[in-house]
Amino acid sequence: MEVSTSNNPFKLLNSVQSTDRVCPKHGEQMVQLPGKPPFCLRCQKEKISQREAQTVKKAEAYWQKRKTSDVLKRDSIFDDPDLKYATFHNFEATGQEAKDNWNAARKIAYQYLEADSHFNTLFTGYPGRGKSHLALSILKAVNANTKQPVSCLFVSVNELMRLIRDSFNYPDSKYTEENMVSLLGHADLLVLDDLGSESSFKRESREASEFTQNVLFGILNNRNRTIITTNLNSNELSAIYNPKLLSRMYKGIKGHIIKFTEKTPDRRSVEF
Repeated sequence: MEVSTSNNPFKLLNSVQSTDRVCPKHGEQMVQLPGKPPFCLRCQKEKISQREAQTVKKAEAYWQKRKTSDVLKRDSIFDDPDLKYATFHNFEATGQEAKDNWNAARKIAYQYLEADSHFNTLFTGYPGRGKSHLALSILKAVNANTKQPVSCLFVSVNELMRLIRDSFNYPDSKYTEENMVSLLGHADLLVLDDLGSESSFKRESREASEFTQNVLFGILNNRNRTIITTNLNSNELSAIYNPKLLSRMYKGIKGHIIKFTEKTPDRRSVEF
């Protein structure tokens, strides 16, 4: 039985014929296959090497993106799905305070574009004013405009704690304490959203549980680029968290505190 030439590379090589043409690039004698135009062996080798290099480059770019700019979309944890669409462009600044805070958040985003800018940011004040919206807007601006790709991550603290507790029953869950502390601890820029809410739902005490504080400490201990949103003031935070944890939260926040008061209307209020 005759073996097809297309499935037999050795037979294909045996059919290579010399020609009297010379490669203008390498000055070497060109060859050809039956019914095919002449070609230079060195040119072909170079083309194969270039294709292989491009394949490797694309693979490296893919994994680099997965570890950096794709983190925001893939690994963020929201408790409000509508918040995912928040940007600086669609922030509704109702009143002068909201406008000033919008401008302040944009300036902070610009500072975070520099990889060596190490400071935390605190959004505090009344609920429903836009703290989470502006915090996510900073992340998106940094994620899209840094010179070198960075990993940005938005996480609802209350939802994070719920997922970690759920993982106790599912060992193969990606939301184990170890995985989450590692992921959040190594993100280049992190938002911890609605800090304190995980304690405000408890009836017996406002103090955060030891478990919650240990998880947050593990995340914040080696971080210096974290954005925190909370409805609580400094006295209320001191009543919930221990001083060592608070010191990690407050790294470099002087000059990077954005506060919403009653001057800004509650955007989520409903009249009935």
